[in-house]
Amino acid sequence: MKRYTRGALVFAVLLTGSLYLLHRLGVGLPLLGALALVAGLVAYFAPRLGVRLLDAAEDKARELLWRHEAGRHHAFEGLSLHVEDDGRFVWIDGSDLQRALRTADASDVLAARHAGRWRRDARGRVLLRVDSVVERLAAAPGRMEPRTVRLRRYLERELLFPAARRRERSSPSR
Repeated sequence: MKRYTRGALVFAVLLTGSLYLLHRLGVGLPLLGALALVAGLVAYFAPRLGVRLLDAAEDKARELLWRHEAGRHHAFEGLSLHVEDDGRFVWIDGSDLQRALRTADASDVLAARHAGRWRRDARGRVLLRVDSVVERLAAAPGRMEPRTVRLRRYLERELLFPAARRRERSSPSR
């Protein structure tokens, strides 16, 4: 079950349980009436305040929903890729690369394949240099498989080329 589906299911069960409890205590209907009255008064006397409150609630809900995806702007065929650019090299998370390639090698095997071109981040994830990954994909035994070719082209066009252009623009002109 997907994480969002599981979260929505848990939320629905908790909400249903809370509403049932309020109903059993006999305060559900009066509480609903009071909330409807307050919402009606705000809508009539202070519509701008009501709209501002609804916008703030919507923004907060969106922030909570997407908090795990914030800052992750790279995806290959629907799979999110954790990518870091430290100014010198572009790095990709090894486990995300494994998912994109549909392989299941251990992290130390990945590190050995990219000797001297990998590092661990603060969370302990193995990060691989994207230029090393592209070289490896170009010379690997399955290099002509359609998925491998698409991934290699994606890494070159969407990660390496823009990073080179950013470095080129930021370097002092001679």
